Amino acid sequence: MKIKYNSDIISGGLFAILAAVIWLLIPSQIQTMETTAVTAQTIPRIVIGGMFIFSLVLLLQGLFMTPKKSVYIDKAFFQSEKFKKEMKSILFAAILIVFCFLISTIGFIISSLLLVVAILVFYGARKWYYYAISMSTVALVYFIFKIVLSVNLP
Repeated sequence: MKIKYNSDIISGGLFAILAAVIWLLIPSQIQTMETTAVTAQTIPRIVIGGMFIFSLVLLLQGLFMTPKKSVYIDKAFFQSEKFKKEMKSILFAAILIVFCFLISTIGFIISSLLLVVAILVFYGARKWYYYAISMSTVALVYFIFKIVLSVNLP
């Protein structure tokens, strides 16, 4: 089976829709009573606005400049390096999605430690000090934000 696609159109369109949805959700998710020009919603709106603009640029680039790619899906495709590389990307995204769900249920420290270990295992890190440095960084971030700055972490 042959599939033709343009990844710039697909990703530009998806991220433009995602940015529009997040832009509309900002007032309900970040409630503020401030009446100044710069509020708690300002930075998220700037970031999401930038995401929307760059998504539109990517979409337009895909429409007018980037040629379509074609993929032949057969039995050999599932054993190819390209397919394995795509599966690794999906696995990495799944690790991040699981982290997003875990951080609200089991807290910052445990979920972050699990994320660090999962990423190091994913990349095949075998040296013990890689794990020690990463775990120490999680503890340092927790100490700075929770203890020093008194910021509530999930």
